Amino acid sequence: MVTCYEFPVVVVSALDRSFPDATCNQRRYPAEECLKQVVTSRIEVIDHNEPGRLNCYGKDAPSAVYETTKTNYRGQTSLFFPKHQMNVKFAHDTSFLGMAADKAFILNGPFLDCTLLRNHMAHWLYRSTGRYSPHTRLVVLYFKQSPDDEAPEYYGIYLLMEKIGYGPNRVNLAKMDHTCDGAELNGGWAWQNDPLSYNAYSPNVVIDQYQNEFGMGERPILAYPSGSDLSQKMRDYFVGTSTGFLPQLYRFLWNNMTNPDGLEEHLDLGSFADYILHTEMSLNVDAYRRSTMFFKDRDQTINAGPVWDLNLAYGNGARRDFHDWIYPQYTYWKRLVCNYKLASLIIQRWKALRADGGVWSDNSIATFIDQSAVPIRRQLSKCTGDWRSNVLQCAAVSLKDCNATYEVKIDNLKTAVLNRARWMDEHILDFYKKLDANTCSGVGTIPDYNCAQDGSDGGCLTDPVKYYSAVQFPAIREPYTGPSCGSRQNSTTSNQQLTKYSLPSVDNCWRSAGLYVYPEQKGVREKSLTHFCSGYGTCPEGPGAKCVCRPGMLLEKESCRRIDAEDDDLLVQKAVVESNLEHSAISASVQNQEQPASGNYLRLKHSLMAGLFGCVILCTSFIAAVRLKSRRKSKGNLNTYRPVRYGSVDDYRRFSASSI
Repeated sequence: MVTCYEFPVVVVSALDRSFPDATCNQRRYPAEECLKQVVTSRIEVIDHNEPGRLNCYGKDAPSAVYETTKTNYRGQTSLFFPKHQMNVKFAHDTSFLGMAADKAFILNGPFLDCTLLRNHMAHWLYRSTGRYSPHTRLVVLYFKQSPDDEAPEYYGIYLLMEKIGYGPNRVNLAKMDHTCDGAELNGGWAWQNDPLSYNAYSPNVVIDQYQNEFGMGERPILAYPSGSDLSQKMRDYFVGTSTGFLPQLYRFLWNNMTNPDGLEEHLDLGSFADYILHTEMSLNVDAYRRSTMFFKDRDQTINAGPVWDLNLAYGNGARRDFHDWIYPQYTYWKRLVCNYKLASLIIQRWKALRADGGVWSDNSIATFIDQSAVPIRRQLSKCTGDWRSNVLQCAAVSLKDCNATYEVKIDNLKTAVLNRARWMDEHILDFYKKLDANTCSGVGTIPDYNCAQDGSDGGCLTDPVKYYSAVQFPAIREPYTGPSCGSRQNSTTSNQQLTKYSLPSVDNCWRSAGLYVYPEQKGVREKSLTHFCSGYGTCPEGPGAKCVCRPGMLLEKESCRRIDAEDDDLLVQKAVVESNLEHSAISASVQNQEQPASGNYLRLKHSLMAGLFGCVILCTSFIAAVRLKSRRKSKGNLNTYRPVRYGSVDDYRRFSASSI
């Protein structure tokens, strides 16, 4: 059947296996979520990129074909939605549908966002400030879930997005690797506030009074460089209280509120002003606590951003009727706003962005929403069923949450954004205030006002223009252009000459075993899993830490991994060999400790003891073999329950019950 669209058509077809479903074989935790299993796929694109010419599925030849592309489902709560989000990873940097070349992209499937436009608009708003945010493009997706399927099925309107990355065509950070040393280790790094996920790298920061107060007592998630590229030297630099830039920042915030100009030595205040304004205007349910990203380039200060995951924002989600500032709920952010320079920049920047002709003006925002909705409206006009359904040309969004016409949903979006912006217009001067322990957190010495360097100057409350006009907005960051770490190394230096401390290595103190929440009546055996050290150990804080494994279990040294977690046959054989070696050592010890006073009696005694140990080993091997056979019969499915992943039981039940 020939079906034509204004949007580019993307066809994803599984090649080597089927995409997983809710019955997938979930290995015993800690393990990767089985729904995120990588599938090799063929991706075809129909995109004529000519004004007025439609892209016709079932008739037009693909304009591009990408064989053997790695794809997998992604998300947390959204992992259970019928309209899946997908990671797309090419073998080489690729300009996918005209976007800047990179390996990684995302097919975002708006399901709870009935307008299909919230992430699209959010990234446009942030890019309008001059900072990087992923580029986006609306597409239509056809999906062949299994190689055995006859043909791909229509899956609805999707949003193709650049995946946030740190190479030249994304955020563009200095390359960080094990050849970096000394001051070179100060950048580039990127991290985020997010729930732990399996195999994510999370620095074992020192949870002291400073981290508890301003880091929420939580470990950040490393976004760049890759955890597998880190050496112990790099890890120790990041978490060291005398070298790490986060411990240094938190100490400054605690001790130096009366030295406000010093904050610029730690933070790019312009980026924080833009990030706060974007977040406040969005009313994002995850504001300041999840999908909150930061980066630090070499020889530069910490930047906030880019923004991410705003489908539950702009009037969609729990804060749709919220009429207050969000940032005071979070100690770190309210402490920052007590700095006079940041408060002044926030006010000054808002007024510039919102001015007539400004990129965040009412007219600019309304025009963007209207123009973006036009081609969606035209496509939905051809939908022969309910516009929310997954019938050809329809949107494929939640029937429950999108219980109105598309026009109403677009009007609601526009009203929500503009009403919030106008509320901020009226209250933006609230960022100037008299300070106390409630507004700034009650640690350290707090100035009286956040008007000027002189903390006793309260003039900004009566003459705010004079004060916010006196502060110059910083230039947008330029990427690091200095020499790379490798170019400074002696060309004769080889990996053999580098110490183990300086070479990439696995660190199970940083590598997460994930967060797992189980239904109350199931999974009791696994409720005591730890977040690191393979789930069966704990890790001290700070540099040089090593996992401390749980006693009384058969665990690998250093990693604390259960040795029956995978490769069962090999590992049980290893355990038997080790037990046999232990038996031999005990036997030898017994023989050495006792001198033969009566030869025949002692030889008999030793034979009986050896026989007894042999029986123990044989019984242990037999039990292990029976257990392995049982596991093979269950096709390797080590869980007899379905765990709730990354959320509450109520969330899982509510969202998994949703249907198109």
